[in-house]
Amino acid sequence: MSDQDLLYRLEGRLIDLEAKVSQLEKAMSEITKAEPEIPEEAQRRIDAGEHPVRVIRELRLLTQSQLSDLCGIRPNHISAIERGQTFGLKTARRLSEALNVPASLLF
Repeated sequence: MSDQDLLYRLEGRLIDLEAKVSQLEKAMSEITKAEPEIPEEAQRRIDAGEHPVRVIRELRLLTQSQLSDLCGIRPNHISAIERGQTFGLKTARRLSEALNVPASLLF
């Protein structure tokens, strides 16, 4: 294979990769736009001082035990979080995935 053939093949692969990156960027922007809406009543409860984890958990009709099964966090830890105990980013990520909300909503 000559150098020109190799160069031609590499340029073709580069063009394919650029197209794939563009598709991924478009998909990612659509995902961030599609964050779930929080009902007005739930937002009102959060604004009034209720803990977001409790409000969203109740909105999803989950018990603390059921949420525990979904996210792998012990029920007593979920209870403590709902009473105001601080929690880290790893816990926030696990809760947000289980509750289908952005992690930023939980703080």
